[in-house]
Parts: sequence; structure tokens; C-alpha cells
Amino acid sequence: MASKAEGILKELRNTVQNAKSVPMSASCMLNRNETLETLDQLGEALKSDIREAERVMATSLETLQRAQEEAEQIIKNAEERAKYLAGETQVMNEAIKRAADTEAKAEREAKALRRETDTFVDQRIATFEAALISTLNQIRTMRSKLSDRSKLDEENSEPLPDLNQYGDIAK
Repeated sequence: MASKAEGILKELRNTVQNAKSVPMSASCMLNRNETLETLDQLGEALKSDIREAERVMATSLETLQRAQEEAEQIIKNAEERAKYLAGETQVMNEAIKRAADTEAKAEREAKALRRETDTFVDQRIATFEAALISTLNQIRTMRSKLSDRSKLDEENSEPLPDLNQYGDIAK
């Protein structure tokens, strides 16, 4: 878009180009009032253009300043986000480490408890086994005495059951 001043300058140039020449010279004759009026119009147009340029420049400076402030804020936010994410990563890593430690401790405690329980149960079973062996030995002795005294094996067509069929426990 051409400014008003440019239009007036073109008009002034045309006026000078079309002015009557002074013979034998590079000078020309212009109407003083018309030329001064055109120059005044040019002055006003230039003032207007200068004000507009100053306004645009001020607006540009404000826009530039806002853009710089926004850029600084974006950078600040990005740095804070980066710190947060770095901290979150550290917290997550610490949580994972603690979870692994807790899991390992729980596994050790479970293994120790299992071992303690197995030992207790084994002792109870061993005591029970000893009592059963003692009882079986007493039963054998009583059967043997009963058999000797009553001669049951000879009279019965069916022999008494053999406890040896139950394996090593009966010995």
C-alpha cells in the first residue's frame, strides 16, 4: 500500500517535469502558491506516515518484548518440568530399589520361617515315629507272647497278620 506522501511526491515530480522551462537554462517556472501548498500537503503526509511508523515500531517493540517474555517463561517452565521429571525419575528409582529390598527381605524372612516350621514339624513327626515304633515293638512282643502261650499259630488255619508288610516302620 502506497503512502499518501508517495502520491504527493509523484504529483510534485510531475508538476516540476511539466513546468515551463526558462529559456537557455535548466530552471523552470512554477506557481509558488500551488508548489507551497503541495509541499505543505507532503509535510502533513510525512508527519502522518512518521506517526504511523512510530506506532508500528512501538507495537513491534511491545510484541517483541512480549515474545521475549513468553520465550523466557517457556524456557523457565521447560526447566521446571525437566527438574520435576528428573526428580520423578529419582523418586521412581528409589521406590523400585526400596521395593526390591523389601521383597528380598520378605523372601529371606519367609525362607527362615519355612525352615523353622519344617524343623518343628520334622521334630514332631520324629517324636511321633519314635512313639509308633515303640508301640509296634510292644505289639510284637505281646503277640509273640500270646502266640507262644496259646499256640495260636498251630490251631488257626489263618495265621495272624504279619506286621512286616508295612515296611521299615514295623522293624
